[in-house]
Amino acid sequence: MADSFSFYVQRYFMSYLMKQHNYGANTISSYRDTFKLLYSFLVNTDVNVSRIVIDDISHDKVIEFMTWLGETRKNGVSTKNVRLAHIKSFFRYVMMTAPEHSDQCRKVLSIPFGKEDKKPPACMSKDAIKQMLALIDSSSDEGLRHLALLSLMYDSACRVQEIIALSVKDFQAGQCCRIYVRGKGNKYRSIPLLSETEKIVSKYIKHFQLTPEAPLFSNKIGERLTRQGIRYIIRKYSKMVNQAKPGTIEGSVYPHRMRHSKATHLVDSGINIYNVRDFLGHESVATTQIYLTTNPEVTRKAIESVAEKTVPESLDFFTKEERDDLLSFLDSLG
Repeated sequence: MADSFSFYVQRYFMSYLMKQHNYGANTISSYRDTFKLLYSFLVNTDVNVSRIVIDDISHDKVIEFMTWLGETRKNGVSTKNVRLAHIKSFFRYVMMTAPEHSDQCRKVLSIPFGKEDKKPPACMSKDAIKQMLALIDSSSDEGLRHLALLSLMYDSACRVQEIIALSVKDFQAGQCCRIYVRGKGNKYRSIPLLSETEKIVSKYIKHFQLTPEAPLFSNKIGERLTRQGIRYIIRKYSKMVNQAKPGTIEGSVYPHRMRHSKATHLVDSGINIYNVRDFLGHESVATTQIYLTTNPEVTRKAIESVAEKTVPESLDFFTKEERDDLLSFLDSLG
């Protein structure tokens, strides 16, 4: 039992990630997926999966796993680095709690991360977004819902999960129109909205007679929109833009690209990098700085004034269902 891999994985999740770090649902799910993939990989190796021990997860085996992710799963460098970071975190935990495995842990921890080119996030021009919104037929129920959704997504630069989680009561109309968003780490922030967005969203709420507790955006059966649903809506109108004027929007279009575009437009307009950080809900200004690369002059000015501030990582929201799902996975390890 002392050398059992599943024993350490269970303790790692329950005692370390959930209790000591108190990580939330999204973070825990990502770690869980990494270990599920690792088990899937081990099934087709010389490892006895009925009783995996710590020594089975060697330096070479982890490298083989990384290769498998790339060749079989077609994962890119960024995704593989996330998986490797999870595995390294696990072995740091093992090294702290079981010093007898220190040599093996150090070998795994010495595996370098893959190198990737840091490129600015894909951005749509202001004109492209204006064209997209202009193509929506807001005279129909569906069109009005889509116009409210996409207008709010761009104006607020919310993450797609933040949009999904919004209820009608989170929207505050009036002279200082804003929405209240629960972001990463279960942190709330207030986001001001333009008067044009307020009018569209207010009209949408009134038209559908939405109650304060209702989801702000729901599907045809009354359930909250999903990531896939929002992705479909954005792609629908981006295709219409390119059909009207080919090449207006380059590359694939996905929900987060609205957020990237708004952030880039704010930075390029000369908005203080700290204000953009707070608007986006970033914990560190270092995360926001990636948007500076699109405009060298803005980069120069920001570098003169930016001093990174360290903010402790906080927690995501973790539901009972998500906790039960994790416990089911851990129980399956034996």
